[in-house]
Amino acid sequence: MMRKKGQAYTEFVVVLPGVLLLLLLAWEFAYFWWSRMVVSTATFEAARAVAAGEPTAVGYTLYEHIVAGGMGRMAREGRGGFFLSADPSLRSVRARARAPYRWPSGLAALMGGRVNLTLRASAFFRLERFWPGPPGGME
Repeated sequence: MMRKKGQAYTEFVVVLPGVLLLLLLAWEFAYFWWSRMVVSTATFEAARAVAAGEPTAVGYTLYEHIVAGGMGRMAREGRGGFFLSADPSLRSVRARARAPYRWPSGLAALMGGRVNLTLRASAFFRLERFWPGPPGGME
């Protein structure tokens, strides 16, 4: 008759690193997805505010506020990657965002080095004003 006194402990030690790695990977993916949605929402809301009649400075401030609230410390690294323009001749507003994503837990180091991703988003709106005719005519 064989003795199986330490079998459960041995299996636990063998399986634990894989389970922990899967949990860490799931957390990293969720945080990445959250950051992606924050940048996308901030870009959308900034462009929508300008299309509704606010000045572009308000759009930039709104973007910074939403990104800083959603991404915290990581948002400071992404400054300067947001572009917002209103073009009255085309009756439109365009916004583009590009923010660096840094892995918060260091999982990138386990995967062989610095894995840096870029979060990108864009938005396009028509100006929300009454235009009585086509651009360049009957105005």
